[in-house]
Amino acid sequence: MTKKALLITGQESETISTLARNLIPAGGLSLFARQMKQMKAIGVDEMHIITDWFVPDFEREIKNCTNRPETVHIHSTKTAPLKLLEHNIEGNNWYLIEEGVIIDDRIINHIDQHPSPTVISFIGHHEFLEERTAHGITLPLDTEEGYFGSLARLSSATLAANVRKLNSLDALPGALMAISRANDCELVKVIDIPRYMASRQRNVDMVWLPLMRREDEHKGTAVLLEQTEMPGQDWVARYIYRHIENFTVKYLCKTPVSPNHLTILASLIGAYIIYLFWYGHIVAALFAAFGTNILYGISRKLGHLKRIAPKFDVPARLYKKAVTYGYYAAIAGYLWGFHGLVPVLLVLTLILFHLADEIQGEFLRRMTGHPLWYGIGFDRKFQLIAAGPNITLWALLPFFYFDQWLIGLGFASGYVIITFFVHQLRLVYHLKNIMVTESETFARNFRKTKIL
Repeated sequence: MTKKALLITGQESETISTLARNLIPAGGLSLFARQMKQMKAIGVDEMHIITDWFVPDFEREIKNCTNRPETVHIHSTKTAPLKLLEHNIEGNNWYLIEEGVIIDDRIINHIDQHPSPTVISFIGHHEFLEERTAHGITLPLDTEEGYFGSLARLSSATLAANVRKLNSLDALPGALMAISRANDCELVKVIDIPRYMASRQRNVDMVWLPLMRREDEHKGTAVLLEQTEMPGQDWVARYIYRHIENFTVKYLCKTPVSPNHLTILASLIGAYIIYLFWYGHIVAALFAAFGTNILYGISRKLGHLKRIAPKFDVPARLYKKAVTYGYYAAIAGYLWGFHGLVPVLLVLTLILFHLADEIQGEFLRRMTGHPLWYGIGFDRKFQLIAAGPNITLWALLPFFYFDQWLIGLGFASGYVIITFFVHQLRLVYHLKNIMVTESETFARNFRKTKIL
């Protein structure tokens, strides 16, 4: 079963001054390049573009896009029906993409995995902001009126039956109406597609954004950036790092800089920071460590915007964690000459309790499908101040004024211990509620053995 994609864009009826919407950039990529990468991600081998304008621009995008379908063909409006029939083989699946829309990967994956031979994504009235749906393709159905959800999957037979309507934007609404009435066609409401994202460990709003003018580039980048925000952040990441990262990424995404470049740079700086801590340049090392954490955040967001998979994802995460612990070990090494074994014991306590806290948090996530901070309001608020890599480093900063780094190390270690026990109490609380809810035996035993 071969997967193929079809994109209809600038038409013969348009004037030469018309801007092809698929060439509008957003997040460092043109919409066309983003669509090619999205199609490649679901296994599309062949892509067909129907356009009468900007052919050199589309050819340039095809040439510059590395992670795209193996073959990409460009057809004119007049020759498109015949060319599509020539490439249409029984058993093919065709993905029809709407022009000029940023489409969420979850919509694409859901349509791709749907069991029906022909599927059309559908957006009802009031499911998205009116300023967005105002530019959508109207799709009036017998039971409900709404808009085309920007992606459809057609069987080879459906494509052949409607191919003469699939060569221009003017005829596209009529073609979608005809396809929606076919016996093998099912409509999928975008609002019913699961919003859970494993990478974010929570439900995230769908992205569906038509871009109409080149000025919409900033709007598109902002919407894509919203999806990169990690949940469960501490106050440092949420109120300080996030704004610096977003501001930097908005401009950095327009350059050839790769997220892998930033990851390597941050890793090298991290090793140098350990050197600074070891030789007592603690203040300079602290601020360099803050900057390194921001670099890692920029790298992650840049990779999402440019759809570049990190080459060193797992090693980089392990290295980052090891370097963070290396910071404290280096501080202990520097303070060893002044305070003997005490700083070493404090650092060992900090590292071991932090690891134990991560293990119990991962245990709850595997049990429930959600992290600890996903629960009630207290958990979310406590996460803002819980001792993580950012908070623990920032906790050392006030002690610079008194030149009392040993006390600062003791404070950071105590803070990690308090965080561990608070999380442990919350872990027991949540597991008890799950057991009572899900198991009659546990509920009966809890009632029987209740003390207070």
